[in-house]
Amino acid sequence: MKHSIRKFLAMLAACSASVDAGGFYLGASTGIMDADVSGFDEAVNAGVLAGYDIYTREIVAVSLEAELTTTISDGDVEIQGNKGDWDLDTRAAYIAIRIGQRAYMKVRYGVIYNDVTVKVADFNRSESDTDGSWGAAIGWMFTDHWGIQADGTMVDSDVNYWNLGVRYQF
Repeated sequence: MKHSIRKFLAMLAACSASVDAGGFYLGASTGIMDADVSGFDEAVNAGVLAGYDIYTREIVAVSLEAELTTTISDGDVEIQGNKGDWDLDTRAAYIAIRIGQRAYMKVRYGVIYNDVTVKVADFNRSESDTDGSWGAAIGWMFTDHWGIQADGTMVDSDVNYWNLGVRYQF
């Protein structure tokens, strides 16, 4: 699977050299890490996004994106009657397809590395994993450079990052 993604990205980059590109953009977001695991309440994360439009044609853009998130408020956890907290940090790379100009929809697929820590009483465990990830967003560019975006991203099979953010297009 990793080789297929690399080949696809290399082909896409080669094809994009001869087409118009929309440029570089940055974003910042905050939202909840929603764990669908018994005993785990939501954690609050903040993230940064960097992207580059490698292909644009009329109202369609294909972009490469990198996103980092970190927990700014740990989530509560209760395991076998013991209370504690958990946090989740992520690093991801995506290929995104955006449709629209002022108002837009976006879908993305890529690879995500996540690092989760659970602390309950004397128990402290950290695990990390790399897996596929996908997400979707809606956004609105209220000027040529500034916009807002609501996003949902699958971090893990049982964790989603629901967030609201700002975007600046260079």
